[in-house]
Amino acid sequence: MAVPAGDLRCSPVARRNSAWIARSELSGIIDQYVATLIERGYSRFTTNFYRNSIAHFAHWMTRRHIGIEAINEDVLAVFIGEHLPRCRCAKDCQRCSYTARAAMKILIGLLRSKGIIGARRPRGPQAVDQELVCLDRYLDEVRGLAPVTRSTCLLRVKAFLLEQFPTGPIRMDRLTSKDLTGFLSRYTSDCTPRSRAVISGSIRTYLRFKSISVPSLAPLCKPLFKTANRKWTALPKRISSQEIEQLFASFDRSRPVGRRDYAMTRCIVDLGLRAIEVARLQLDDFDWSTGTVQIKGKGRRVDLMPIPGSTGTAIVDYLKNGRPKTTSRALFMRHRPPHGAPARRAIVGNAIRYGAARCGLSERFRGPHALRHALAERLVQVGTPLKGIADLLRHRSLDTTTTYAKADLPMLARVAQPWPGSPA
Repeated sequence: MAVPAGDLRCSPVARRNSAWIARSELSGIIDQYVATLIERGYSRFTTNFYRNSIAHFAHWMTRRHIGIEAINEDVLAVFIGEHLPRCRCAKDCQRCSYTARAAMKILIGLLRSKGIIGARRPRGPQAVDQELVCLDRYLDEVRGLAPVTRSTCLLRVKAFLLEQFPTGPIRMDRLTSKDLTGFLSRYTSDCTPRSRAVISGSIRTYLRFKSISVPSLAPLCKPLFKTANRKWTALPKRISSQEIEQLFASFDRSRPVGRRDYAMTRCIVDLGLRAIEVARLQLDDFDWSTGTVQIKGKGRRVDLMPIPGSTGTAIVDYLKNGRPKTTSRALFMRHRPPHGAPARRAIVGNAIRYGAARCGLSERFRGPHALRHALAERLVQVGTPLKGIADLLRHRSLDTTTTYAKADLPMLARVAQPWPGSPA
């Protein structure tokens, strides 16, 4: 279903843009493009705006004699980075780089779905690209790391490989500790000690992967940067039950978005879920007859947890009165275009941050993980054993949970020793 011609071509500018499209190879796809925008829930204003950006791009590619089959991310980068800043196509044509990038992303996706253009070509030397593909498979299938964690690790390893082997084949047997320390010193020159340790860990993960086939790399797999462990030096920031109730009250549960955000926050506060775990929840994960839910956590770990009454009530209210009609099996959905897409981790985090800002607690809630910590601290205060807290939070190591022992101030007061020289 395309937008009627009168809606898009009523002004001289719109008629000119239509003429630009008609003279280009995009003329046969523009109606499907507009229909895709409407289907995804974009407003008429946004649809017109994106269509004007495509018209400008169509005019540029016609003048450059670029065929539709040649459209890809590299062509888009030239259009946005080189043409738009000094465009003289027309006085009032669409020159916004942000809009052009968003409009072209949808266009490229549509062209690929129709088989008009091929898949995105990897950048960089072929040897490096193949190495990153193998590493990604290892991190996914063997280590079970999340996509975000894998992509971050791959970016750092790619920078390392491009510096060490810019053109030739990858010869890890020639790598020395001096090469590693030199790269990390340059790459982490502006980083904090903690960030340097994390980046070093990414490179060490790659070296361990390669040491399977290159045993000489084993001595290089030890930590390269040592950072002070200060996790015991400060008390955790306490979040009171009253502040959590203020956060709950900040959600407008008369609106679908408010119901969704309240239910997501309930999942974190009551179950101690991570933001990514909330975003991964599916309708099929819930067994309402037994009152349990499957949680897909780190490392492909799956745990069965009971559904608290407050959490279940919030989720059911969202399902009945807030969740959009869609074929997706994801529990929480986007409520802004593109419609029909599941809510991502960023949406979960923004729900917490925006809610905290509305109730004046933005300094207290830096992100959704603070609520997970708050749950652990509340359990410590009521005397819950650390093993029980570790099981609820699904920690792999009990050492991770012992951090919350600092929240038990009465116990700390009993074991604290007097300062030397102070009166008894």
